[in-house]
Amino acid sequence: MSAEILTKDTVTAYVAGHASDIGQFPADAALTAEAIQGGNVNFAFCVKSACGKSVFVKQAPEYVAVFGPDGLPLTSTRIQKEVAILNEWREILGDEADVFLPKLYFFDDDSKVFVMEFLEGFDLLDHHLVSSPTVAVDTSIAAQLGRFMAKTHLATHSSKVSTERAESLTKDYENRALRDIQLEFVFTKAYKEVSNVTSKEFKVDDAFLAEISALKSRYNGETGEKNFSLCHGDLHPGSVMVKPGEENQGVRVIDPEFTVYGPPGLDVGSLLSGYILAAVHQSFDKEGDAKTTAVAALTEGVVACWETYRATLCEGGLSEELVKEIEVESVGFAVAEVCRTALGHAGIRLWLQFDDAKVKEAAVDRALSIVQKCIIARHERGIDVLFECLKSL
Repeated sequence: MSAEILTKDTVTAYVAGHASDIGQFPADAALTAEAIQGGNVNFAFCVKSACGKSVFVKQAPEYVAVFGPDGLPLTSTRIQKEVAILNEWREILGDEADVFLPKLYFFDDDSKVFVMEFLEGFDLLDHHLVSSPTVAVDTSIAAQLGRFMAKTHLATHSSKVSTERAESLTKDYENRALRDIQLEFVFTKAYKEVSNVTSKEFKVDDAFLAEISALKSRYNGETGEKNFSLCHGDLHPGSVMVKPGEENQGVRVIDPEFTVYGPPGLDVGSLLSGYILAAVHQSFDKEGDAKTTAVAALTEGVVACWETYRATLCEGGLSEELVKEIEVESVGFAVAEVCRTALGHAGIRLWLQFDDAKVKEAAVDRALSIVQKCIIARHERGIDVLFECLKSL
């Protein structure tokens, strides 16, 4: 039998009933709740006590939340994967875990609910990237994320763990239900009618579609098993919370329910896609010095993320050959996501959204031109071709 679905009106009683397990406020605390909007798959709430202490509550129903119970079915066991990888990461990161991850207070497997730290004062990274990024702040944030990815990828890399451990990770994080969603909505649906797209900057041909097909196979675990890591699986900037600033800066990685044991470049590319899209957006949204500052900050963010990631992998003993493979696939996954977003298949995103139709068309064309320049050239030029595109904005 499915668990009772929490609502804004019932979640406070649920939290009060588990107060001793959660350990953040007494059972008789006066609590209020607000639903958190923006997610598609789950239900989420902020529950706050009268003394000001808050927690984040998330529940996974047996369906995609945004479609309702009669819509798209989806196993609620996805939340078990999210809790499992959070625990894996904490073990890997050790003393650095609280630098990158919110604290998990309580998990109720029967109700498919967890309660974790509410990140007061944080904002989604994708919101920050389209506001007022600066070189000092955004290179720091990006470098931290590069370090996080490298440390977690290294510790689980198929060349670094035993055969038994790699087989266990492959099985435990196959995550077929959510992987199939990504295969359809990220790597298939956007390209079914892509030949109908009219853009002077974008050419769809067999070579382009072959690149997308290869990335799809790689994501599905069909190729390159000697270069796999435990991945977040959906590490776009909407899965990162940040507290910007040159002092007391914070970075937290959230929502890893799409986790897979697969290509490390998936995470790197997903993250970098947001920086690319934000850079294109800023190049049309701002003018003069403000434009120059924002685009430079985002471009340098991409460089800082990759250079930190690469250096950490090399310091950890990953071979140059494997690192180069990750570099090439990172660019591929990045521009595939840029393409999907530009074509309008990534849901409601802040990037490339303009009231002026001509400005929007020009921004989409610019994004697609980056896709066109990188999708094949990456095999010879690696990430340098992406750096060049960003520096020309």
